[in-house]
Amino acid sequence: MSEKEYDFVSKIYDPLLFVFLYPIRKKLIQELKSFQDKKILDLCCGTGDQLKRMAKKGFENLHGLDISEAMLKLARKKPDPNIHFYQEDAGNTRFEAESFDTIMISFAIHEKEREVQEKMLFEAERVLKKDGLLVIVDYQMEQKTNGVAKKLIGLIEWIAGKTHYANYKNYVKNKGLDSLIQTERFVLQKKLSYGLGSVGIFFYKKNQS
Repeated sequence: MSEKEYDFVSKIYDPLLFVFLYPIRKKLIQELKSFQDKKILDLCCGTGDQLKRMAKKGFENLHGLDISEAMLKLARKKPDPNIHFYQEDAGNTRFEAESFDTIMISFAIHEKEREVQEKMLFEAERVLKKDGLLVIVDYQMEQKTNGVAKKLIGLIEWIAGKTHYANYKNYVKNKGLDSLIQTERFVLQKKLSYGLGSVGIFFYKKNQS
């Protein structure tokens, strides 16, 4: 996605999707409560809203990375000492190997080209500790997914921009995360569904075998 598209999306993202995203972000905080004192990275953190909500609930070692200057400009408003933001490529970070206990990727994979998606997941594996947790929130277009939800999501992705929408369509065509997550790298522990079955929260453990 171009910086021009990121600039547009940054202005509408939270206001447009607040009602949709709020229960998901609330659930993530509940699920990660046992990791409250751990080092957490939000890869492609966008406006930083998830991290800010976590900081308010007592999480103290939070890190957010995004390539978009427009997104990070919003994220850095009202700074919190427990959150550190970095402007970097999610597929090629400067973090040391095995340096995070938990990595989150929320609604960032579907908007990227296939090569970028793969690089992001390889990088997540590299910087995640051996016993670390990878949490991915993204669309899951299954046969049982509500048709109205599918159309609404398609409209939202179309509004986000031409490149964004094209990558989303390819993501759906490629059956989402099923074609990206390799079992020799990550093992699915649990999945939760939201938005009439259109969104999944996937919890993966780094495969140590």
